[in-house]
Amino acid sequence: MTEKEFWTKYSRAEYLHSTKNVVAAAAEAAEDEELAVFLKRDDMLANEARRKIRRVDPTVDMEADEGDDYIHLPDHGLLQDEAKDVLDSQYEPYRRSFSQDLNQHAAVVLQGRLVAELSDEISNRNLERKLSDRISRIAEIEDLQGPRDPAVAPLSIKDPRDYFDSQQPNALKALGDAGSGTKSLRSSVSSREAYGSLRDIVSDVRVMGLSEPIMNQEVALKVLNGLTQNISSTKLHLGNNPHESVLDRLPKVTKEELMHHWTSVQELLKHFWSSYPITTKYLYAKVTRLKDAMSQVYPKLQEIKESVQSDFRHQVSLLVHPMLQALDAAFAYYDADVQKRSGKSGERPNGSV
Repeated sequence: MTEKEFWTKYSRAEYLHSTKNVVAAAAEAAEDEELAVFLKRDDMLANEARRKIRRVDPTVDMEADEGDDYIHLPDHGLLQDEAKDVLDSQYEPYRRSFSQDLNQHAAVVLQGRLVAELSDEISNRNLERKLSDRISRIAEIEDLQGPRDPAVAPLSIKDPRDYFDSQQPNALKALGDAGSGTKSLRSSVSSREAYGSLRDIVSDVRVMGLSEPIMNQEVALKVLNGLTQNISSTKLHLGNNPHESVLDRLPKVTKEELMHHWTSVQELLKHFWSSYPITTKYLYAKVTRLKDAMSQVYPKLQEIKESVQSDFRHQVSLLVHPMLQALDAAFAYYDADVQKRSGKSGERPNGSV
């Protein structure tokens, strides 16, 4: 018998018992032997009932309690219609007593309650497991936590000049001028203080003079001649239109390339000069990367000059020349600083840097 056939016959037998039609149940049991197994009384249950009856004390006076038994009185208790029916003995095996119905109902209720309690218990376990997982994720493990205090103080700079001014003592100390590093600069002063400081500096220059010239005379003359030639040639080519510039006369592609390279050179030079004086390994690596990036600008500018037409080549040269001068000055300063550092490292014992 398959599982489907078993439950089909079991459900059919329960239906016949619920109709309380013993005759119909006996008729179907006679036709189907397997169904008769479900319809007949269970011998094991009958033996268990007889065993319990034998355990009753025979000395108990049950007749004395008949006056207190209200179940058999009219309209009292749970009366079964089967008590009024007089059936033949042949239908007795297919008849279900009231106690069997009551026990079966109690078993079904208890089974459903157990299933409900089991499902609630499983859901509670799942909820507790999820809650414990969340707590374990949120909870901090002291052994795995980093230091509470930050290793580096966070930057809180209102004026960027304050940051560079604060690095002045370290830079001067690295260059060997430890005495001047004790005096810090102030980026925010009043007009009276600024005027007083400027007057003191001028007085010192008048008394002591300049130890070194502020600018090389040859470089100043070269820059002045270049600017004069640039202004005169621009006026010659542009005529009397004050709103027209050299860039406006160039092709659009060339103009965009020049603007792009000019912006790139400005950014590279800004970071390059702000990295000096070099006091840490990070600044040294940064300057090295900037030098490599600036060295790649030379061939690109030369390519722009060669790609334009001959009519615009002079204007492009005038625009490219200041960029090349700024880059040359940066490379010259870099080479001088490298030679200065190598000389200092050679003078120190054991070659320590």
